[in-house]
Amino acid sequence: MNLINPNAVIEKMDGVVEIKSYLNKIKIIKNLYLKGANTASEICNEVGISLPTVNSLLNDLMSSGEVIKHGRAESQGGRKPDLYRLAEDAFYVLSVDLSKFNMNLALYNCNNALATPKESHKITLNNEKETFDQICDHMDAYLQNSGIAPDKVIAIGISMPGLVDSQGGVNYTYFRFGKKTLLENFEARFHKKIFLENDARAMTLAEFKFGSEHNHKNVLGLFVGWGIGLGIIIDGKIYQGASGFAGEFSHSPIFESRDVTCTCGKKGCLEAVASGTAIVRMAEEAIKLDKDSILARMVRDHQGELEPGIVVEAALAGDQRAITILSEAGLDLGRGISILIQLLNPELIIIGGSVAEANQYLITPIQQALNIYSMAKSREKSELALYKLGKDVGLMGGVAVVNEQLFEDIINRLG
Repeated sequence: MNLINPNAVIEKMDGVVEIKSYLNKIKIIKNLYLKGANTASEICNEVGISLPTVNSLLNDLMSSGEVIKHGRAESQGGRKPDLYRLAEDAFYVLSVDLSKFNMNLALYNCNNALATPKESHKITLNNEKETFDQICDHMDAYLQNSGIAPDKVIAIGISMPGLVDSQGGVNYTYFRFGKKTLLENFEARFHKKIFLENDARAMTLAEFKFGSEHNHKNVLGLFVGWGIGLGIIIDGKIYQGASGFAGEFSHSPIFESRDVTCTCGKKGCLEAVASGTAIVRMAEEAIKLDKDSILARMVRDHQGELEPGIVVEAALAGDQRAITILSEAGLDLGRGISILIQLLNPELIIIGGSVAEANQYLITPIQQALNIYSMAKSREKSELALYKLGKDVGLMGGVAVVNEQLFEDIINRLG
């Protein structure tokens, strides 16, 4: 069954019955992709196809290799029903995690498991076509060296920073060149379905889908790296806003009294005082005051390169100035989060990103600030938690974006 280009398959079909059968197979594959192993009766209930049709289509999909049996489910008062799931090699998704200075790549199978070793490359995001071509070259080489047949890789999920309109396929911060959108440029290069999303929204979706088991429907994801990104999930769906820019909370001038200019040009933004960039700025000042500190020695060991992760490492190693810097950033973050609690009343607030590796050195001051700045009744059901996916959260973000939308266009077109 050709999954890489369903539209081309449908164009070759003659009758309504043949098209409907293909559409129902896509619905079953989508159900197993989203839910994992499932029984025929549950697929029937969830997809809205009769049980005899589901059984017939499952047999077809097992014959063509997309579906396999996966043991038996618990009995509901009779014989234990068979479980079905997607075969590991039914299809693959390439995930691309772009950050300001780095790109990570990995192939995941249709059960969302890592299929090939991860790969990283140094890059610098900008608006140059040469940089775009460099990224595409790395993606091309990775796919070619993977050993996986090209037609098995049916989609690419790209998570990246910036003002991203995922529906329009535009990043208004990076890669604004030529007449085509960024999405069109990627699709012209790879001839596959491409899903583009802001990194914070993608990572929040990944934590929501894959991070841990929970029943929460209203979740915030705050990711602190060089910048600060916010993802918002309302009623179980990622919230993008009218123009696709929901979550740009870090550029709210909460601290106007402070004479710190943000990268956006305003003064006193949350990002200007509590992001990894701000932490590095404060760490540079701390090193000037004590050139023999743990932090200063760590920076020298890294050939003088200072990044947020080094400040975190220094704090975990006991450097008091680094601990103080993270505590100040945490208090400011907590003040910002208290506003979100008042506005959105979330059930769960996930703190992630490289700075979150500081664990309690960041979480404790955040919680202290929440106790000071948010109303007790508003925050009493808002749980604060560290992210679960760790350094893989960006790559899993690319997978989550594909997982959320794959097959939707074809189902909407024919459904």
